[in-house]
Amino acid sequence: MLPGETIVALATPSGESAIGIVRLSGDACPSLAASVFQLPSPSPRVAHLADYLDLHDEVLDQVLFIFYAQGASYTGQPSLEIFCHGNPLLLRKVVDDLLARGCRLAEPGEFTRLAFTSGNMELVQAEAVATLIKARSEHALKVASRHLSGETGRCVNKLRDQILSVMAHIEAYVDFPQEDLPPENLSEPIAQLQAIVTVMSSAAETGKYAHLLETGVRTLIAGVPNAGKSSLLNALCGKSRSIVSDQPGTTRDYVSERIHLGQFEIELIDTAGLRNEATGIERIGMDKTLELAERMDFFLLVLDATAPSPSLPPDFIKGLGSDNCILVENKIDLTETKNHHDVLPDVPHAAVSALTGEGMDSLKSTWERILEKTLPSPTSAPLVVNARHSERLCVAKDALHNAIRLLNEDKAVDLALSEIRLAIDAVGEITGGVDNEDMLDQLFQSFCIGK
Repeated sequence: MLPGETIVALATPSGESAIGIVRLSGDACPSLAASVFQLPSPSPRVAHLADYLDLHDEVLDQVLFIFYAQGASYTGQPSLEIFCHGNPLLLRKVVDDLLARGCRLAEPGEFTRLAFTSGNMELVQAEAVATLIKARSEHALKVASRHLSGETGRCVNKLRDQILSVMAHIEAYVDFPQEDLPPENLSEPIAQLQAIVTVMSSAAETGKYAHLLETGVRTLIAGVPNAGKSSLLNALCGKSRSIVSDQPGTTRDYVSERIHLGQFEIELIDTAGLRNEATGIERIGMDKTLELAERMDFFLLVLDATAPSPSLPPDFIKGLGSDNCILVENKIDLTETKNHHDVLPDVPHAAVSALTGEGMDSLKSTWERILEKTLPSPTSAPLVVNARHSERLCVAKDALHNAIRLLNEDKAVDLALSEIRLAIDAVGEITGGVDNEDMLDQLFQSFCIGK
């Protein structure tokens, strides 16, 4: 943002609503309040009722507006929030009028980026704003709240301070060898670095679950044709979402639906059946199922409880385990049912009838227990990070491993210090302590406009 510019954007989604919010930030906000609302000196942080007068002195709407003074706003700049009636045409006329007065449309995430660059929040908190808006589960909301409160940033800064303390201890002997210092002993700083690496490793592990918490657990409903995969999807959703037929191979393309399972958001995907004899268009559907499987987080493998145990593609089966799969034995309402205990015996089994609902509650309970065991608890884990944080922690962890190895050799202290500095820089990038414009551009482009 250039000096003197004032940005404007809608802070509410498009479409009709009771209220629509227009946000502004920049040096022109005080003069805009005077010209638009005929109020030269509005009281900061007070809701004012006024008519919105456009450039032609026509009343566009009766609105509420709040003025925020320099240094006392979200962005750190003079700001305005205008609360209009939520008619899309009316909101567009207000934005167009503000553009005609010299404002420009805000880029995605520009308001939050200003909050970061003005020092109002750390980078972890800025990222949490987007996570909080996009969160699809209670776990994701809790993690985002921890980030937004500054708790995560404090933990990361504590790690950085601990590394700095070790580096200062080592540098004292390198830079001032003639000073009256105790005999050099590297065992203590090595032990401190190893303890820091342990904390980093544990935190970095949580990063691989970030998308599960934020966007949902991608779950593939797979199995042989006519095992009842589509019926299971409909039973889990509580509605007829997928076509059900006795004819094998009815599902050619995948069908997606979202549900909530306890505190988790689940994206259910119903796919074409898996069988080695598939040909033609059915084979194409099966190939798409196998392709989707490579990107899934969880699997519900559906087998027909009235049929013999099937032969399934080995490449698909080898990726299933007790932490990412439940074998669902369907159609237990029918006579002469069998069991499939010999199929994936280490994977939890659930006997259900997707038609009558029998066993569905037990299936959901088993599923929820597995997810709770697999995913980090946002309240118990000392430090839960996102994918970007995890990548930076891994870089720092590798650098500290190198430093420990060099210190153990007792002949490359200068090189060890260089690795420790790399670790400090990597950790600093998590909270924004290191200036990296390309990284910031990429990060804030993922935000919605108006935030």
